[in-house]
Amino acid sequence: MSYPAYDIPCPDNEAVTITELASCYRSILGKAADLKCADVVIPLFGEDTDTLPKEEVLNTAVSEISAFLQHSDMLVYLKVLNPAALALPKRIEKELYLSMHKKKAAAGISSAIPHVLPSLGLVYPFIITPPPFDSALTRKMNSGSKTFQERLLELIKEKNADEVTVYKNANIDRKLFSRIRCNKDYTPSKNTVLALAIALRLNLQETQDLLLRAGLALSPSITFDIIVSFFIENQIYDISKINIALFRETGQYLGERSARKSENKKTEAKEK
Repeated sequence: MSYPAYDIPCPDNEAVTITELASCYRSILGKAADLKCADVVIPLFGEDTDTLPKEEVLNTAVSEISAFLQHSDMLVYLKVLNPAALALPKRIEKELYLSMHKKKAAAGISSAIPHVLPSLGLVYPFIITPPPFDSALTRKMNSGSKTFQERLLELIKEKNADEVTVYKNANIDRKLFSRIRCNKDYTPSKNTVLALAIALRLNLQETQDLLLRAGLALSPSITFDIIVSFFIENQIYDISKINIALFRETGQYLGERSARKSENKKTEAKEK
C-alpha cells in the first residue's frame, strides 16, 4: 500500500540546529496524526551533519517520538541510513563493551576487546534467542506459584504504576498487553518479558523471577541477554538506549516489532 507524500519543510543537514530538528519531527508526527495513520516511517534528520554531536541528533529524534507516543498508539519507525548515527553516551559505550567481554570470557566464549572500540557502522551477527519452554510443562513444574500474568499485574500494583504507561514505556502495543491482561496462562516471548521488566524498572533478581514464570531465563552466553542484563544492573531503564545497543550488536530490539513477530509466530503455531 502506498501513502501520499506531504511537503513538510525540514532543515538542510549542513545548517541544521537541534531546535529545527525537533520542530521537523513534531510537524511530521502531527501531520501523520491528522491523517490518522496507523504507522509512519521517519528518516533520522541531521545524521550526516558534522556540526552537531551524533548523540544529540539521535536523542532529539527519540525524545520527540517518545513524547508523541505517550498520547498515541501509532507505530513510528525511525529510518537510519548511517549506522554511525546510532550513538550511545561514551561512558555507557565503554562499560557495556567491558561487561560483554567479561561475561563472555566467564562463559568460555572468545571476545577480545579491540584497542579501539568497534565503530558503530560494523555489521554484527544476528542472535536468535532460545524458544520458550512448553507452557504446560512449565505450569506443572511451578504448580502452586503465580503465573507470569499474575506476577506481572502484581508488580504493576507494587510499583504504583499505570498499566497504559507500562505498556507504552515497554514499547509494546495495547492489543498485546490486553491479551496478557485477559489470559491468566498467557506465555509471552522473552522479548515481551524483558520489555515489561525495563518499563517497570525491575532489578535483575525481579527480572529473572518474571522470566522464570514464563519458562525463560537470561543466558550469560547470549549477546542479547548480556546487553539487557548490563543495563538493568546499572539501573539504566531508557529503552531507547537499550535498543540502540541491541540493534547494533544483534539486529534485534525490545518492544513492538520484535514482540509482535514473536507472538504472531506462537499464535500461528498453536492454530496449526
